[in-house]
Amino acid sequence: MNILMVGAGGNGSKLLVSLVRAQRALSLLGRAPLRVVLVDPDTVSEANLVRQAFLPADLGRPKAEVLVSRVNLAYGLNWEWRARAFRPADLHGVQLVISAVDSRQARRAIAEAIGTSVLWWLDMGNDVRHGQVLLGRGTAQMPYPHERLPELVEGEDDDRPSCSALEAVMRQDLLVNDMAAIWAAELAWQVIKDGKPKYLGVFFDLERGTVRSIPTEVVCPTGAKTNSC
Repeated sequence: MNILMVGAGGNGSKLLVSLVRAQRALSLLGRAPLRVVLVDPDTVSEANLVRQAFLPADLGRPKAEVLVSRVNLAYGLNWEWRARAFRPADLHGVQLVISAVDSRQARRAIAEAIGTSVLWWLDMGNDVRHGQVLLGRGTAQMPYPHERLPELVEGEDDDRPSCSALEAVMRQDLLVNDMAAIWAAELAWQVIKDGKPKYLGVFFDLERGTVRSIPTEVVCPTGAKTNSC
């Protein structure tokens, strides 16, 4: 399967390791390997060293290069990185696009590039202590993330950067990215291994300790959408 991941920050840097694990599991199952491309224009800053999977030695280097070079060296992979913003051409030949971005503008770019294509789109998003992971395929039964939650692409962004590690933790709590990444990894694995998901996403809240899943929908002969006919 060809996978494009857009974003190598708090969520993306944590998810990449799970994709490596998926790759190793596929190898044991005798399945075709994953081809992963990671796209991100940012470089590693001091503020990234608490919530994101980077080390002090990575400061100043492109995030995408750091992460992909590290897993390639450690696991003998040949995955690719592109230290730039997403481009529509990046979707060529992709079966699963994963967005781990922190702006509506970035999601809009992906949504516009996908258009009416039928490919899997897995999106991760979070606030300070809660977030969502949404999966879709652009069909009536499996809408794309922005079709389910228009606010993901509508409105203006807060583009203020986190200037320190302390501010980064205050704006997004320490483990919220780990939670988003593990649910995204589970949904990605369902698509990679089985070709379809058991549910279409989750909403999680670390403050209340709750997780709510989004069931898959089927269309019955009556035309009604439900979990089962």
